[in-house]
Amino acid sequence: MYRILLLVLVLGISFWPVSSYAEGSSKIGVVDGEKLFDEYPNAQEATKKIADAQDELKEAISESERIYTEFEKQKKSEAEKLTKQKELQAKIDTKAKDTKKMIESLSGKIEQDILQSIKTVAGEKGLDVVFDKRAVLHGGTDVTQPVLEVLKKKVPIANQPENKKDTKGTN
Repeated sequence: MYRILLLVLVLGISFWPVSSYAEGSSKIGVVDGEKLFDEYPNAQEATKKIADAQDELKEAISESERIYTEFEKQKKSEAEKLTKQKELQAKIDTKAKDTKKMIESLSGKIEQDILQSIKTVAGEKGLDVVFDKRAVLHGGTDVTQPVLEVLKKKVPIANQPENKKDTKGTN
């Protein structure tokens, strides 16, 4: 997720008009993208949800393996074993697909929140462009703290409409 943000910011460097920079009319901001991600409460919450979902997937895989091992011990025919294996695999595939969808959704929301907060602060400060600190060797106005303040005002993930249904166990 952080790599995507960094890539977007670094790509901006290659398309930045050299003439406006040379004229000195551009105002450049910098942010510590890693700090934004690490200190943004929704990112922390999303990271925990993702880790929990991955743990649940691992548990489901282990449970399927245990069930299949027990099924094999029952001296079933190869056709029955194959059918059971396909059934268990389908359940795991569905769980993996749901987990992937949830990860992509949360990652997208976090990325969108961070980018929108950067745009908000850049507008307020009159900045033309904002880069990740690691992509700038010298200069630029550091707006990491103001961006964090905007991010901390965002609605917690658990209180967002799409996620309320997940907390009620309707997955």
